[in-house]
Amino acid sequence: MTIEIDKETFLELGFVRIDNVITMDELNWIREIYNEMFNEGSDKPVRKELGGKDEFGRAALPQALGISQAITKFTELKYRKNLEIIAKALHGESSIFRNDHAILKPAEYGIQTPWHQDQAYHSPEYRFKTINFWLPLEDSFIENGCMWFVPFTHGGGVVPHEYLKPGDSTTAMVAENQEYWHQNGIPVPCPAGSVTVHHSYCMHYAGPNKTNAPRRAYISVFESDKRKLDKPLHFPWQNQNNEI
Repeated sequence: MTIEIDKETFLELGFVRIDNVITMDELNWIREIYNEMFNEGSDKPVRKELGGKDEFGRAALPQALGISQAITKFTELKYRKNLEIIAKALHGESSIFRNDHAILKPAEYGIQTPWHQDQAYHSPEYRFKTINFWLPLEDSFIENGCMWFVPFTHGGGVVPHEYLKPGDSTTAMVAENQEYWHQNGIPVPCPAGSVTVHHSYCMHYAGPNKTNAPRRAYISVFESDKRKLDKPLHFPWQNQNNEI
C-alpha cells in the first residue's frame, strides 16, 4: 500500500485528502465494531448525543468517545501506524496520538454537523496543535454528509463558538456566522478507505444525511507542541470541566 502525503496542500489550505490509508480487512473490522457499538444497550464506549434527540426521540447525531480505551485492538491496527507516519510528516516529529471517537449519521434523519473549529473544544490554558483524521466507513459525498472545509482558516485564531443547545456541553460546538462559512466552504467527497485531514484551527462542517443508508466515520486526533500558557486564551463558551 503506497500512501502519497501532500504536505504542501495541507500547509497551504489547512486540509487535504489522502487516499489508500487502510486495508479492506481493517476497514471491514471497524464496520463490524460500529454495528455493535451503536446498538441500543451497548455499554462501551461512552456515548454522547451531539445533536440531541429529534421530535421522535431518536439520536440525530450519536457519537462514541474513547474507542481505543474501550477496544484496545484499535491501537494495534496498521491504520494507526499509517496515521502516525502522516501526522509526523504534516505536523512534526513531536506528534502523538491524543484520542479517537466515532460518529454516526443515521439514514434520512442524521442532522448536519455545524461549522466549527476543533480548537474551540480544547483547554484555553494550553497552546498546542492537533491534526484530525476523518475516515468514512462508506463512500462520503454531499448527499450523505461528507466533510466541508473553508481554506486558509487554519492561519488565524479561534472565532466565538457556542453549544448547539446553549448550556449543554454534550452537544456540538457551533461557530458564529454559520451562513458566511457555508458560502465560503468547499465540499470534499471521500471514498471509504481514504481520509480527510485537517488542522484544528481549520473551519469545517459535515452536511445532513439525506440518503437511505447510515453514514459512519472514525475520527483520530494527534497533537504536538503542547505547552501551558502564562495567560489563558479567552474561550467564554467553555465550562470548567472541559478536557485538555
